[in-house]
Amino acid sequence: MSTQSYFELDGVAIPYEAHLEISQTYEVLKASTWPPIRMMDGSAKVQTAWGNKLKTTITGRGWMPAAWDGLNYNQPMLLKCAGGRVIGSQSNAISIPSARRSETFYAPHGYAIVNGERVDSPVNMAGDTATVDIVASATGYGVIYYPEITVYAKASESNINLAAAEFGWQIDAEEI
Repeated sequence: MSTQSYFELDGVAIPYEAHLEISQTYEVLKASTWPPIRMMDGSAKVQTAWGNKLKTTITGRGWMPAAWDGLNYNQPMLLKCAGGRVIGSQSNAISIPSARRSETFYAPHGYAIVNGERVDSPVNMAGDTATVDIVASATGYGVIYYPEITVYAKASESNINLAAAEFGWQIDAEEI
């Protein structure tokens, strides 16, 4: 059993027994035109008012309910995500979001792509720039990081099976 907190919402960590199964999805939100707008000459343009806010859904199942009944869902909350995000590049110097987890277990880590396969490689951080150590014959690099974002959230419990002592739950959250 791991003692590492997978994720937290407004400082409340979910005990291991409440997340025996856990998954997280991400969607990037933006106010932009899609499909692109066509100009009179046929060229395409995408107009963007704002972008790159995250929407995430975390679902879990365990032997006990999640412990979020005391949270104030009318206020913004800090969400420490458990699901990693990846930024890839042809360069080994990669800019990553400042809104990320800083605990040792969740520190950004890097890799190189060699012959189409991932090869772990150390990463050095300088501010929001992750520099992955150069690997011979690498055709690209990537950095995995874990978001820590301020969100509005909604929690729900579902699929409660008292006979089997199974509790399902879900958090929907959008970055403010």
